[in-house]
Amino acid sequence: MTVLETKRGADAERRHPRSVLRSKPKYRKADAAAAWTLLIPALVLFILFIIIPTVVGIGLSFYQWNFFDTPTFVGLQNFAKLVTDSAAWGSLGVTMLFLLLGVIPTIALGFMLAVLINSNMPGVGILRVLYFVPVVLSVAVSSVLWAFIYDPRQGPIGALFRLFGLPPIDILHSQTLALPALVVMMIWLGLPIVIILYLSGLQRVPEDIYSAAALDGAGPWRTLWSITWPNVASTTFVVVVMQIINYVASSLDVSLIMTNGGPLGATTSLSLFAYRQAFTNQDVGYASVLSVLQLVIIVSIIGLGRLVTRRFSR
Repeated sequence: MTVLETKRGADAERRHPRSVLRSKPKYRKADAAAAWTLLIPALVLFILFIIIPTVVGIGLSFYQWNFFDTPTFVGLQNFAKLVTDSAAWGSLGVTMLFLLLGVIPTIALGFMLAVLINSNMPGVGILRVLYFVPVVLSVAVSSVLWAFIYDPRQGPIGALFRLFGLPPIDILHSQTLALPALVVMMIWLGLPIVIILYLSGLQRVPEDIYSAAALDGAGPWRTLWSITWPNVASTTFVVVVMQIINYVASSLDVSLIMTNGGPLGATTSLSLFAYRQAFTNQDVGYASVLSVLQLVIIVSIIGLGRLVTRRFSR
């Protein structure tokens, strides 16, 4: 094609822009088809394992069922039982303690470690290897490992107490210390995903902003608080949502394996209480009500966080 023909083609496109616009829907359809091809497998799994169980659980909350007999419709009887069940509200208080003691420290530590890993400080290579260790361990294995760490007779914490001439403390059997001990373990278990998400967010912060801050005389802490933290706000919201779900759900596994909800119910979270209602008392309807309560709590906290995020992002 000659230069003259190219020029004529360009002039024709300028005179007839519709010919250019006609090709766009074709590309849009191709992009949409590719997007749906990638989304459909995840969407199917989401519907199968999230949406359908949620709808079934809400439906079962209006029935009385013991896994074997035919479900009996009881209306709002299970919800009325929840209102007067002090044990259920006590387990809800334990769940709130898990959230209050765990979510904020996990986010703060994960953010600081991500900033360190993203830097070029000496020895950061070791940190880049160590932070990923909890990912390769299941919740069950991690629970057994930390139960050994807290063991007053054989664990390292008990040995440290004896080294200083102090009597070892049976942490997991202490009504005061058991829940904070589980929270420490869950923070350790949740840090890797938080660090990975923040590392992804930090990679998207333009270097020009840091250069401009350095020229203005901003120190490390000022840069961290005024530039780095606001630029990962969207990542923080995702991290908060994931950690709320994590502390509500994983408290079941951790409490069941490490303390069995004890001592005296100090670590019996709402999820563990619902588990016992279903598989120990065989009261599936009431367990479904407790699960619906968990869902309402999670959605309410996430919705409130979303409103706060929008308020401060304006």
